[in-house]
Amino acid sequence: MNPTTFSAELLQYYRDYLIDWIPRLIAGVRVTAELSVLGFALALLLGALLAAGTMSRHRALRTPATAFVQVMRAIPLLALLLSLYFGLPPLGITLSGFGAGVLGLGLGGSAYVAEIIRGSLNALHRGQREAALAAGMTPFAALRHILLPQAARGMLPPLVITFVSLLKDSSLCALIATDELMLAAKAIASESFQPLQIFLLVGLFYFIVAWPLSMLARVLERRMGRDLRRVGN
Repeated sequence: MNPTTFSAELLQYYRDYLIDWIPRLIAGVRVTAELSVLGFALALLLGALLAAGTMSRHRALRTPATAFVQVMRAIPLLALLLSLYFGLPPLGITLSGFGAGVLGLGLGGSAYVAEIIRGSLNALHRGQREAALAAGMTPFAALRHILLPQAARGMLPPLVITFVSLLKDSSLCALIATDELMLAAKAIASESFQPLQIFLLVGLFYFIVAWPLSMLARVLERRMGRDLRRVGN
């Protein structure tokens, strides 16, 4: 088919059907946004706790935290989501598709957030913590006032990338009956028999959101690199 003809037919499809598709797609976008934001918030919370555990001097905290991080990084997110949605009901725990999606994204993302936090803190010079403790600060105060503000600059770019990954991975929640964007798109495609037109729109949505965030992460990373070179000089 001639590319010009194909483009004309594609645009005609959108003119004929887009007004019917938009409300359902917007509803799916809303659920996708909620899944991504709540899953990332849970990942931040759990990731901070896991990072503290992996860096603890107490083996009783360090060993299970490290094991959890390694297990979560090794398990595919789809397997985790299916386990939460289909595996917990026999144990007497029933989660909605949305609840299982948020929990799965949070658990899966927490392992990567924990590694980001741990790596950023370990990149700081050890003498800063020792100087803070020598000045009379408690370990928590040194972490809060001295170490975390500096490490946060190094954490920000990879955390943005992690959020983008969770946003894209939220599409897997369609397989556990979560009414997010991908499930809405699949339903519309099944009814209209026009999967190409629908999934092009879905891909465009993910691109519009993910690409600027990825560029933001690159900009932040470059600025951090310049700041570090200035400090070094």
